[in-house]
Amino acid sequence: MAGRVIASEELARTHLAPDLIRSGNFSPGMKAGPFVFVSGSAASDLSKDMRGQAQKVLEYISSVLEEVDYSMNDVVKVQAFIRDVADYEGYNEVRRRFFTLYPPTCTTVVADFLFPGMLIEIEAMAYKQAESEAS
Repeated sequence: MAGRVIASEELARTHLAPDLIRSGNFSPGMKAGPFVFVSGSAASDLSKDMRGQAQKVLEYISSVLEEVDYSMNDVVKVQAFIRDVADYEGYNEVRRRFFTLYPPTCTTVVADFLFPGMLIEIEAMAYKQAESEAS
């Protein structure tokens, strides 16, 4: 395997579909060299509005990163999939709270989802330069 799977009971417990993680059919993230790839994630509570779901998803992504000592400051790319373009501003408002100083590159696509009530799915890529490479 080219990378290390990032999974834990805590990540399963806070995931929309915890049995996917527990069964080994879904990896919340993968660390490969200096990169961490976080799988598309949804809010565990789909009764929330866009701001609430976006908040929960970004908190979840932060938890995945923390499992391997990365943080949201290490995120270099975010891809968001939203159900309704009218919800973009709500998502963007929340995203700006997580990425305040240097926002990562971003792509947002309008899409449909597998789960009813799901308004957003976000995936992320993080990079951390090795101490020996820092200049």
